[in-house]
Amino acid sequence: MNPFQKILVSIDSDLVATPIVDLARQVALAFGAQVELIHVFESSGYHGPEVLELADDQDPKLEHWRTARAMMGLLKNLAASGIRVRARLTLGVVEEEVSRLAREEGFDLIILGSHSRKGLDRLVQSSVAAALIRMASCPVLVLPHMVDVIPD
Repeated sequence: MNPFQKILVSIDSDLVATPIVDLARQVALAFGAQVELIHVFESSGYHGPEVLELADDQDPKLEHWRTARAMMGLLKNLAASGIRVRARLTLGVVEEEVSRLAREEGFDLIILGSHSRKGLDRLVQSSVAAALIRMASCPVLVLPHMVDVIPD
């Protein structure tokens, strides 16, 4: 039996996504799994739909959204490898939305990156990865010590 058929990949716009997507590609190809990318906006400054489904032939009106553009690039990158992939943007608390989606839609694995926070910064800002490990209904694969970046 194939242990991983549906993989949920949480994309944080503050992290370099390439290693996370590369890991998701390797797992998906090894197990013949489909992949769904998700980015959760935690900002009250987000003024879009509650959930926005993305496809590789997406409406050009979304091109002005930096995050939508980045997610489309990741989606096309995985699709080029022959992987069945979807993506969505949503609003909420990351660990709550990702764990809820994984449970409700029957995902077998969650993949995400971890910040390299230390000291007081780590104490002040909670760890999404640690919370997901506690809350998730499926295994969580964390790629540790990702480099923090400010996207273009």
